[in-house]
Amino acid sequence: MAVTWKKVAYADEVIANALLATKGDMIYASAAGVPAKLAIGADDEILRVATDLPNWEAMPAPAAHTLNSHTAADGAVDFNLQEATDLVVMDVANEAGLPEVGIAVAQLCFAASEKTLHICTVAA
Repeated sequence: MAVTWKKVAYADEVIANALLATKGDMIYASAAGVPAKLAIGADDEILRVATDLPNWEAMPAPAAHTLNSHTAADGAVDFNLQEATDLVVMDVANEAGLPEVGIAVAQLCFAASEKTLHICTVAA
């Protein structure tokens, strides 16, 4: 199995914060695949889909249900949401020099000439 690297996106490759102007705004893909904003709904509204577009609607009356079929969550959470400090990132001269052996998944590498950050997603 080969090593796979993914380039970390730059600002012009991601959705701009300016699209979100109000607390609660959400982003969705428009028909043209362009990011679009859905303004926050009113109190007691729920998000539904109508003709392939998200929209806010009044919440219907609740239906009777039971919770006895639900169990406690299981499995471990791998990420502890702690801030990284003293982070060490491997660097190479250029993207062609990204290593293909001795690498672990999630390892970071910076390609200096292209000024790009990469993360290993598959390790041999």
